[in-house]
Amino acid sequence: MARNMFTRTFDRRVRLLFKTLGFAALFGGVFGTYALWGANQETGYEPEQPIMFSHKVMAGTHEIECLYCHGNAEIGAHAGIPTVSECMKCHDEVKGRTAQSKERIAVLLEHWEEKKEIRWVKVHDLADFVYFNHSRHVAAGLDCTECHGDVKTMDRVKRVHSLKMGWCLDCHKQDPPEDAPPHQDTRAPIHCSACHR
Repeated sequence: MARNMFTRTFDRRVRLLFKTLGFAALFGGVFGTYALWGANQETGYEPEQPIMFSHKVMAGTHEIECLYCHGNAEIGAHAGIPTVSECMKCHDEVKGRTAQSKERIAVLLEHWEEKKEIRWVKVHDLADFVYFNHSRHVAAGLDCTECHGDVKTMDRVKRVHSLKMGWCLDCHKQDPPEDAPPHQDTRAPIHCSACHR
């Protein structure tokens, strides 16, 4: 009878090691697939809105500046979404040229007459534990397209960047502008409390 070269304890440890490695590989594969799945990268998110609003027409064709409707981006943390009364500053006079635009404006007028706000679906929504200030980025000279993509080509706005921490840090870690103070070594702060307060 051949004698076993390894002890039972050693055999158990080897089996436990292989089971652990197998579980880790399975878990890693499932987690990796989940993390890299398109919907979880948060790009391409393009929700339907209560009123079909075309940035392609407003910002593209009519060349209305982003800050005309999202003026709070210059002075506050949130860019803000225009209220019905802000929309009516133009659409009280502009009723639309095509049947489709007249239909859209009719829905807007209905909200106006009923004094009912439009419940827009947020497209660019950061996690609650992230502090982001639009005015700081506007003051730094960033163009809206750097984060929001070229919305003037979009009929329905969609998220073109993940808005995840790594994506933000890639921008913050760039070389500072030429007119930056001597002690500034990156384009923007990269310490935790800059975005997590």
